[in-house]
Amino acid sequence: MDSLQVVVVASPFVNMTSLYEVDPDADVLLIVPPRSSSAIAPCDLLGVKPKQTSTAPPKPGVRIKVSSKHLALASKVLKTKLFGSGKLPKQPDGRVHLQLSEGFDSQAVTIIMNAIHGRGPRVPKSVDLDLLAQLALVVDKFQFYDALEVYADRWISRLAHTLPQSYNRDLILWIYISYVFRNEDIFASMTKIAALQSSRPIQTLGFPIRDKIVQSIDGSRQALLSRTLATLYQSLEELASGGLKPASCSHHGTHDCGDSLLLGELVKSLHRQHISLWQKPSAPFTGLSYASVAEGVVSGLE
Repeated sequence: MDSLQVVVVASPFVNMTSLYEVDPDADVLLIVPPRSSSAIAPCDLLGVKPKQTSTAPPKPGVRIKVSSKHLALASKVLKTKLFGSGKLPKQPDGRVHLQLSEGFDSQAVTIIMNAIHGRGPRVPKSVDLDLLAQLALVVDKFQFYDALEVYADRWISRLAHTLPQSYNRDLILWIYISYVFRNEDIFASMTKIAALQSSRPIQTLGFPIRDKIVQSIDGSRQALLSRTLATLYQSLEELASGGLKPASCSHHGTHDCGDSLLLGELVKSLHRQHISLWQKPSAPFTGLSYASVAEGVVSGLE
C-alpha cells in the first residue's frame, strides 16, 4: 500500500448500512471498505506448518461522519489530500466522500476518528494486541502519531505484561507496534529476540515493517552466527585433533577419551540441529538460528 490511502468516490457504498457519527456537523464522509478477514493471518515463522484454522468471517465496513478540519490538523497526509490540490467535489449529501483503500480495520479507524475529534470517552482504555496492531497501521499510514501518542502509551502499558519471550507471531506485531509508536525499549527487546531466534529474514504478516528493520535484524542474526560458528568449528577441529584436553579420563587408561566423548556428543547434538561437522554452514545461514546452535552446543556439553 502506498502512503496515500484515500480516493474520492462518487457515492458511498450502497451495501454499507453502518453509519457512525463522530461529528454531527461533518463535512466529510470517511468510507472504510470491508476487509476480507477479521483476523491477522496465521504464519509459519519457524518452518513449522501452522495448525489449520477456520476461515475468519469478513470484517464489516463502516461510513464515518467526520470533520475535514480535524482530519487536516491530525494528519499531514489527509491535509494534503483534502486541501492540497484544489477543492474536492461534494456529493449530494453535501459532504466530500473519501474512501480508504482495502485492508484497514473499521474498528481501528473509528477509534482513531474519535480520538482526533476529542471524543475521549469513546476511546477504549485498553485494546487487545491484534487491534493495537491495526491501530498502529492506521497511525503509520496517515501519520497520526502526535494525535494518538497519549492513547498509545496507555494501550501499550496495559499490554506490556504480555510481551513474548520467543520468536512468534505476537513478537512480529510488537516489532511493528513499538516502531510506529516509538517505544524504543520494547523495539530493542523484540528485535533482539528476533535476531537470536529467527532462522531467516522475519516475516511481516502483511504489515509495512520497513525493509531496513528486516535487514538489520537479519544482519545481526548472520553476524552472530558467523562469529559463533567460527568459534565452534575451531573448537571441534581442536577436539578432533586432540588439541583440547578438557579432562583426563581413566577409561582404558587413556587421556584423550574425554576429547572423543565430548566430540561425539557435540557432533550428535549439532546433527539434531541440522549442523554437520563436515560442512560448515555459510551465509546467509537460511534455516539456522543462533538459538538452535547454542542449544546444540549446550546439549552436547551436558
